[in-house]
Formats: sequence, C-alpha cells, structure tokens
Amino acid sequence: MRSDRGATIRAMRYLNATALILPATVALLLAGALVGKQENLYLAAIGIGIIEVGVVGYREIRRRSWSLDYIALLAMVVAAFSYEWLAGAVIAFMYTGGEALEIYAARRALASLSALLARIPKSALVKNGSENPEEIPLAEVRSGATIIVRRGELVPLDGLLDSPAALLDLANLTGEPLPEDVTRGAFIKSGSVNAGEAFDLVVSGTLSTSTYAKIIDLVKNARNDQAPFVRLAARVNLPFTALTLLLSGGAYLLTGDVTRALAVLVIATPCPLLIAAPVAFIGGLSRAAGKNIIVKTPATLEILARARTIFFDKTGTLTLGEPRLTDTVLLAPHVTETQALSLAAALEFHSIHPLARAIIAAAHAKNLTPVPAQEVTEIIGNGIVGTLDGQRLSIAHAPAEHHQGGRISLLLTRDAVPVAVFHFSDVLKENAKELLAGLARGGFTLALLTGDRKEHAETVFAGLPLTIHADCTPEEKYRLVEEAQARGEIVAMVGDGLNDAPALARADIGIVFSGTENSASIEAADVAILSRDVILIRELFALAHRSVKIAGESVYTGIGLSVFGMIIAASGFIAPVEGAVLQEGIDVAVIVNALRAAFRPRA
Repeated sequence: MRSDRGATIRAMRYLNATALILPATVALLLAGALVGKQENLYLAAIGIGIIEVGVVGYREIRRRSWSLDYIALLAMVVAAFSYEWLAGAVIAFMYTGGEALEIYAARRALASLSALLARIPKSALVKNGSENPEEIPLAEVRSGATIIVRRGELVPLDGLLDSPAALLDLANLTGEPLPEDVTRGAFIKSGSVNAGEAFDLVVSGTLSTSTYAKIIDLVKNARNDQAPFVRLAARVNLPFTALTLLLSGGAYLLTGDVTRALAVLVIATPCPLLIAAPVAFIGGLSRAAGKNIIVKTPATLEILARARTIFFDKTGTLTLGEPRLTDTVLLAPHVTETQALSLAAALEFHSIHPLARAIIAAAHAKNLTPVPAQEVTEIIGNGIVGTLDGQRLSIAHAPAEHHQGGRISLLLTRDAVPVAVFHFSDVLKENAKELLAGLARGGFTLALLTGDRKEHAETVFAGLPLTIHADCTPEEKYRLVEEAQARGEIVAMVGDGLNDAPALARADIGIVFSGTENSASIEAADVAILSRDVILIRELFALAHRSVKIAGESVYTGIGLSVFGMIIAASGFIAPVEGAVLQEGIDVAVIVNALRAAFRPRA
C-alpha cells in the first residue's frame, strides 16, 4: 500500500510540474526580452499565449462551454499588431500561469480518490478450511467466503459477523464517535474499523458492490457532475468584447481612420479583467490563510459569496466529536455524585472504551484520583466488572427506563445493587450557537446532516435555527445536497469525516475542519479550516463577500473607465500611444483598489 501511495504522489508531482512548463517558458522569454533587448522574444511569448488560448478554447467548445477567453485573445492580438509587445507578453504570462493553477487545482482534487483508495486493504485473510488462512487479493474474494478482520483494520467488504461479538468504530460511515457493539449475525458494512478483538466475517457481495466502494464512487461522480460556474470575468468579457468591437469597428466605418480603431483597441486591453479580479481574490486567499483557512482556488470565494444554503455535519463539526459525561442520576441512598464517579473511574481505569475515557476525564476534572479496581474483566457488549475493597462493581448499558433524550446511559452497580446512572452526550463546540444564530440572521438556510439518532440531535440542538436530518448515511447526505441543488440553491457543505466526503464533493462548496486525520474529506473539499473554532465559518463567508465586492468594484470601475476612454478615442481625441498610457493608468488604479482585499477592513 505504501509503495502504491508513493507512486501516486510521484505521478501527481510530475503532472503538476508539467503544467508549469508553459508559464515558465513565457516568463523566460519575457525576462530575455527585457534584459537582452530582444523584442522578437516578446512576439514569441505572445505567440505561445495565443496558441494556448486556441487550444483551451477548442477544448471548451468540445465540452459545449462558450465562456472563452475572448478578452485575452483580443488583447494579445491587439498588442502584437499595435507594437505593444511588452503588454502582450505580460498578458500571455498571466494567462498561461492562470491555466497552470487551474490544472493544479483539478489534479489536487483527484487526490481525494487516492486517499480513499489508500485506506482499503489490498488483500484479505480468508479461511480456507485449513489451519493457515490464506491472504488473497480483495478483488478475488467471493461472496460467502469467511475472512478474518484483525484489530484496528478497516473492514474491506460487507458481510455478516461470524464471531460471538465485535466492537466497531463506525465514524467513517456515520460520523459518530461512539463504537458499536454487535453480536453474531449482525450485518457489518465495509468502511467500519475493528475497534476490538479480531473477528470472522462471512462476505456478502464483492469489492465493487461494497459500501466503501460506493462512497468512493459518490465522490468521483460528484466531482465529474458538478455544474460549471460562470466566473465574474467570464460574465463580463463577452459583452465588453462586443462593445469594444462595436466602437472600434464603428469608428473605422464612419471615418475610415484605422488609427482611431487602433486607439480604441489599445485602450480596451483588458487588465481590469485579467489582473484586478485575480488580485482581489488572491488577496482574499491570503487573508484567509492568515486566519488558518485554506481556500484552494479563487473561484471558491466567488461561489461562497453566492451560497445561501449551508448543510452542517454534526459530530466533530458543530460538536466536539467525543462523548462527555453530562449528567449523573443517583439511585442509592447515602451515595454522593463524587463517590459514584470515583467508583466508576476505579473500574473504567482499565478500559480504552470512549465512554470509559469520558468517565476518567470527568474524574480528573473533579481532581479525583481513584484507586484502580482489581480482577477486572471487560466483555464486548456486556460491559465491565471488577472488585474494589471486596465489593463487586459493574458498569453496563442502562435499562431503557433510565435513558434520557436518546443519550447513551450506563448503569453502575455495587454488589448487584444499582448505584448511579451516567448519561453521556456529544456537546456543542464553543461559539456554535453564536455561529448558527448569526448565519440565520444573515439570511442563510441552515440544515444538519447527521448519522446520529434524531432524538439525540434534537436534544443537542434544541432551539437553534436549523432543520435536522438524522440517521443519514453518506449516500443520504449526498442525496440531500443534490436535491437542494436541483431546487436552484447554491449549497455549502461543512463536515470533517470520511462519511461527509461524498456530500463535500457534491456541494457547490465543501468546507472541512481538518482537526482529524480524514485526509479524504480534506481533499474532497474546497476549503480546509485548520482549527476547531467554528466561528471561522462566519469569518470565511464575510471574507468571501468582501473579496467579491472589491473584485467587482475593480472590474466594473476599470471597465467603465475603459469604455469612457474608448468613446473619446473613437471620437479622435486620443492617439494610440496616449491610449496605451491611459490604459496603464486605469490598470494601476484598479489593481491598487483590488489590493485592499489582502488587508484587514477598517472597523
């Protein structure tokens, strides 16, 4: 597996390196012309840019996308024929560099699939009737075969448990942090992780039909099926190009003066489109990085600014992602909460179960140092028992009458007499309520997509302004995002786990908290937040809106000034050389304005 992953990484690096060849070549030609005063090198750089526009344009037309880079093509042709070769070479460099960045981003997205595939074992330990099980490739394991899943392994295939009991970590599938005890005959989905002792599994289906393979296919299909997004510059370039041709062509037809037409075209050199918007968005990306928010592409900011529907995962995103002891109900007289917790901690000291860790953490919070119990036995599905000061202690799942609001509850007994019931719940992160309330006031539609039980989710999020979709599988999360998009909504999905990866990839914008090691979800998303602070979601949307606003100001102001200058040039009051100087002044003005996106706004 390690060698396969290494080969994938090497291939990715090679592909990304090849994407840099064109901009690097143009940069060298540009530098050679500037240093060596070889003006023919400018023309070579412009030629490369024009050819690249043609190649990309042909590819886009074949995909039935008509939002081409007419402005870039026109700018380079005008520069070549008007002897503005330096400007044309710079435009060629900017265009090829932008294409390289787009290619890099697309190839990075493919790493999500590599991360998912890398976690699947390449083979399975199959019982074949002999004393020594045989290791065979997963693709060759047939339905009905019995495989051994060892401790800590990801379950590679769906099947029925053929051992007395098993302890499963289902976080990959449900996002929930608590392991699940299952008994013989239970159906186990691939993607689960064996959190207990090794167990036997009778395979149902094949690798291609397994639950884990379906998650991979969902991520792949989501990336392939996303609707194209029309960027700000793409929305402006066609009408601006048409207006430029109308003014220049009209000036020539009415006066027969090619100088007027040339002056119009020189002023129309579209740096507000080619430079101003990218500068604003790159400034926004820089500001985001300063807040530990990694935005993968400038286009992400544009989509974020238009999104009005946000779907949240629960566990690890809005909640801490680990159980906490939230309530203790005493059942025995003359026993205090501190005493009950001390007894429970003495027993759970020997366990690595997440609920045991929650009890130990609660004991430490109260500065308790209980003496560990002796003769401790933990049986999967049955709880834990031990002896302390000659008394027999046990902790197991509490009977139904002791449960509260869908939370997990454990019963502590001493010599078979009930002592206390401990209730556990995942709890909201700090600032989660403030985040949700603020987004709702801002007009966002909010929904929760969780694999948790509905009654528990409703308890945790009681009174908060969001719709709850509970018991969600990865496929259901994907479907809910897809349905919202079908209604015309631009959807942002916020998650953190492998179970969120399909929805993150399907959404218009995927936002992941990368505090976990779920690299697949990080790669499937468009934004990675390198923090647990949920308030950064609000910061992200505010930053996107400001970047888009500044980009729009820069583009439309630059276009307006250019149109004004073109009208004067068409009237014969501006010569081509003067038009070039005027356009450079417009470029500087709009770029300076665009740079504001990189700085903190005034209070």
